[in-house]
Amino acid sequence: MSINIVWTLNTTTAAPSTAPPTTSPMITPWKGVEPRVYDVSCDETICPPNSFCSNDYDIGGSRCHCNLGLHGDHCSEGVSIRFPRFYGFSHMTFEPLKNSYQIFHITLEFKADSEDGLLLYCGENELGRGDFMSLSLVRRKLNYRFNCGTGAGQIISDSSVVIGQWHTVTLFRDGVNGWLRLDNDTPVFGHSLGHYTKITFRTSLFVGGAPSVYWLVKTVGTNQGFRGCVQSLSINGRYTDLRPWPQGYALSGADIGECSTRVCDKVVCEHNGVCFPTRADNYTCLCPLGYRGVHCEESFVLSLPRFSESVQSYASAPWPQHPQSYLSFMEFHITFKPTSQDGTLLYSHDEYSRDFLSIVLVGGFLEFHFDCGSGAANIRSEQPVSLNMWHDLRVSRTAKSGMLQVDNQRPVEGSAEGAFTQIKCSSPLYIGGVPDYDSTKIGAGVIRPFSGDIQRITLNDREVAVVTGHVVGVNVMNTPHPCVENPCANGGTCRAKRDEYECDCTLGYDGKHCQKECGNYCFNSVTEAIEIPQFMGRSYLTYDSQEILQRLSGSRTSVFLRFKSFSKDGLLLWIGENLSQTHTDYLSIGLQDGALTFSYDLGSGAVFVVVNGTFSDGKWHRVKAVREGQSGKLTVDDYGSELGRSPGKMRQLNLNGELYIGGMKEIALHSTRQYLAGLVGCVSHFTLSSDYHVSLVEDAANGKNINTCSN
Repeated sequence: MSINIVWTLNTTTAAPSTAPPTTSPMITPWKGVEPRVYDVSCDETICPPNSFCSNDYDIGGSRCHCNLGLHGDHCSEGVSIRFPRFYGFSHMTFEPLKNSYQIFHITLEFKADSEDGLLLYCGENELGRGDFMSLSLVRRKLNYRFNCGTGAGQIISDSSVVIGQWHTVTLFRDGVNGWLRLDNDTPVFGHSLGHYTKITFRTSLFVGGAPSVYWLVKTVGTNQGFRGCVQSLSINGRYTDLRPWPQGYALSGADIGECSTRVCDKVVCEHNGVCFPTRADNYTCLCPLGYRGVHCEESFVLSLPRFSESVQSYASAPWPQHPQSYLSFMEFHITFKPTSQDGTLLYSHDEYSRDFLSIVLVGGFLEFHFDCGSGAANIRSEQPVSLNMWHDLRVSRTAKSGMLQVDNQRPVEGSAEGAFTQIKCSSPLYIGGVPDYDSTKIGAGVIRPFSGDIQRITLNDREVAVVTGHVVGVNVMNTPHPCVENPCANGGTCRAKRDEYECDCTLGYDGKHCQKECGNYCFNSVTEAIEIPQFMGRSYLTYDSQEILQRLSGSRTSVFLRFKSFSKDGLLLWIGENLSQTHTDYLSIGLQDGALTFSYDLGSGAVFVVVNGTFSDGKWHRVKAVREGQSGKLTVDDYGSELGRSPGKMRQLNLNGELYIGGMKEIALHSTRQYLAGLVGCVSHFTLSSDYHVSLVEDAANGKNINTCSN
């Protein structure tokens, strides 16, 4: 039988709802004005939901404690905990001290509101018998005690703690020897009794008090919990996140408040910035992209993002493609340089299901987490990455199977549980962090922001805009890099390549910084050499003239050109739509592993006509590609001809868009990885329909990185 109780605020009584007396328990009145304190033992006390009872031997009776993350008279109000506040009857629990039997090193930052209270305790049992370590405040002096099993040692600080002031205390122990240091004072040394040198830790690590603090008075020097705030805790050189699990390491707690509640009360952040506490007594303004300064007062141009955990930075970008393109398959390439071993590189989830994906750094190791809705996968790199160095990361997922590869490490594979095979994400792509860590999916490992640079992200070969378009975010700064000031002249675009850069030059300019102007001869065809364009793998020329495009469409196509190449792979010619759409009409000519390929799709399937040979020898070669309806013929020099025929019944080539020569924008994406780069070499004598000669440079509508072909 269930019993419903309505808790109402009353400084003398806590009455149940008006349910019949035969089914409702008698509620014990509160003792005094302090809520949840009763004058009877826990055996006779019924606590509110989301709380638990402990006997209070100081005042007699019992107390109902709110569980970690809740507060209020009836434990019904949520509280976000980052810098915990303790009230003398509070405590938090963490895992027992690990790898600390012989040696430990602990640093704690705190501000006390009273002269006495237990700050830390961990031992063999909760009653202080046997091995233990403790740190207490006793009449404003820090009292550090530890027992290896044959007698406790005690070390007391020389200086007194100032009430209401922040202090840092450091504890150290190696065997029977230890020391304590308060702030910048000289360390005070001491030792435990006997010859045993190891401490057995079986209890939780209690911070700010303990459930059995009343019985610990002889062991730790006080029978009271700590009153005040704790700002940071470090154990054996590793920072302990004080937030509740899974965002932090706190496992449970009793009556914990938040110290930073009033920090932002009088802070005004400009340009729609939001105040965020970074410490119990300090804050930062979360500035929108393109603004910086203490209060977001300064505008700037964001070009290459740098993220920092200290200012809670992140960016949020829309998915660059239609959801259908990544439901079952997705592949991310990320170029990044971390400055911290922990942080969130990428995260997205579905609000209405269990689906999520995340890429996080944990202790220097890369982890790829994803859930298709029926169980999560966790794929972890075999080796950690180095800090302050550039790394290339590739993660991919096909249905339930995933793969992660960092730099040249061996790829690591894994699989999700259950039967579901698709991931749908209703949230945007969060980069470098998220706006709310409490709302991320359990199992995603998204706990803290990334610190460092993220230079490039591609999803299924399409680049994810991190600083342009519909991207939002906070406190993203520019990384020190030449591209921030854009050294490329005459409309050129700076392309970052780790710590170096390249300039993509508009048609008519070349040089490292696009500083060299071709002048009118680029477009007037003065000499044979100038008519011949040179391509560098990331170059292209585009044509939108209807006279050119109509000669490629219809029932017949005839193309003649000469080329020379210094690479075994590269696109020579492309016209058509994105191949990610099923059976989209297109036509292409290019080099694939040294062979020349003529390919087209009339709407019912592609055909590939291939002539094998050594065509990347830097010598000129003649190419003729002819299509009559479904039939195709490719002829190269004196190698003979190869024939092919497209499947289905379609005979017309229906084309939209521009013609590309020598390369293409987003080449891997639009060719579905048939080609990953453009031509490295030259093209000349471009003729359509046997008699229409195209002046490659003069007739071009646009182009990038075009130089003059040298002899």
